[in-house]
Amino acid sequence: MIAAALVFLSTSSPGPGLDPDSMAYMGAATSLVRSGRMRVPTAEWDRTDSTSALSLWPPGFPAAIAVPVFLGASPVQSARWINVAAAAVTAATIVLLISGPLGIFAGVAGAVVIFATQAVFDTYLSVLSEPLFIALMLLLLFVMVYARDRLILLSVIATATVMVRYAGASAPAAAVIWTLFDSQRDFRARVRRATTVAFLPFIALTLWFARTAMVPDRHATPKLRVYGGWSDTIVQARDTLAEWLAPLLSDGTLQRALALVLTVALAAFVIMAASDTSGNRLRQLRVGGVSALLGATSLLGACYVAVIVASRAFVGGTIPFDWRILAPLIVLVEIEVVAAIGYWWRAYHLPVRVAIAAVALVWLGATATATVNDAVYATTEGSDFANTSWRDSPLTAWVRANAAGRPLYSNWPPALYFHANRIARELPDSADPGDMSGFAERIRADHGYVVAFNERSPDFVAPETLARDIGLHQVVRTSDGAVWAADTTARPDSTAAPAATSPATDRPGAARLQH
Repeated sequence: MIAAALVFLSTSSPGPGLDPDSMAYMGAATSLVRSGRMRVPTAEWDRTDSTSALSLWPPGFPAAIAVPVFLGASPVQSARWINVAAAAVTAATIVLLISGPLGIFAGVAGAVVIFATQAVFDTYLSVLSEPLFIALMLLLLFVMVYARDRLILLSVIATATVMVRYAGASAPAAAVIWTLFDSQRDFRARVRRATTVAFLPFIALTLWFARTAMVPDRHATPKLRVYGGWSDTIVQARDTLAEWLAPLLSDGTLQRALALVLTVALAAFVIMAASDTSGNRLRQLRVGGVSALLGATSLLGACYVAVIVASRAFVGGTIPFDWRILAPLIVLVEIEVVAAIGYWWRAYHLPVRVAIAAVALVWLGATATATVNDAVYATTEGSDFANTSWRDSPLTAWVRANAAGRPLYSNWPPALYFHANRIARELPDSADPGDMSGFAERIRADHGYVVAFNERSPDFVAPETLARDIGLHQVVRTSDGAVWAADTTARPDSTAAPAATSPATDRPGAARLQH
């Protein structure tokens, strides 16, 4: 309940944070309630329909948001309550997972460590699928450790996990492998049981991908090919892990060196505990269940790494190894570390215990400080598109007051969806002459507006380039952007919205807008 209360307080107004993906989640949920279909409230510039079918994201999280929306809640508050509930489930599951073999103190310590971790807690501050995904992943881990014979339950939870995030393909993979290598049964029985676990996730994914492949939208099933350029991805993963293990330190050699030392030390704890739980040494200190917990957690973590690496290699070369995608892995590693230290605790002499406790408290204080800072920022300035600069945007205010009935095209459609209650199509993502001429014809034909925020988007052609190349004229300029049009009926408006600070680029999460 404490974890849920913390998330509830940290997502109070102006929260929760609004990520670009939040538009897809909430828009699809609203569409599901209203029309029975999951439609994302944006589309490519050349589409007749201003919405597109949900396909870049699986349907689990929008479906979960749709339940409170159906009962009368707003989409953003529905998502907020899902995050609160997910936090409660996650904390309770962690305590039960670890306290089973190691006692309640170790279980509570595990929950404290995980919810103090900046990379993990930050996912609860915004409308993101990670909180629900982590809760389901840990429920699956609990069943793998303590109820591995409940095959239908394993299959159902694994299916739910993969339908919340595609990276959740690690869940059915881990459940199947865990069942297949059950040494208590003969080979035929193991294969039969593994097939039972795999059946429901396979059917669910097959149906969803078949539906997605038939959708003629940009975000349909991607074409598989080999993506190179791994250097930036590896550096990003390194920096994310360094920020996790050495929080508050400035990016640089010291932070990375300290993170490397801690990585080696923590790996040693886990490896020694895993080895000892399956060996004969220190029998008098053996604690039942630790071996299964470490084994299942390691398997699930390894499958998760395999899925995200394969996705980066063959599905999308721009998939970032940032705080969002690594947060579930960090949770699993922290469970292993707490379990390993708890297992060895009675074997340590007092000086070793003191050293471990001191390092843990310093790290906990640093990461909790960073987490609290983010939570305070989220409840004062607002995170990502919930930030004051986006909420009070003069450009958005002008659109609300003057753009009724005009089709909109923008470099940031989520900003207009969240704060102007308008759907905007995307700008062209290529400066190809064919695209430029096609866009020019389109915007002239439908008398549309290009709503261009100063905040740069990496996904689309720069609005100034677009305006210059196809001959758009400026309708209005505000402190945070401009509106452009192609038809002569749109005259410059001398009553622009009052000036305000343009979207901040130094706020927490600003760089994350691009993911």
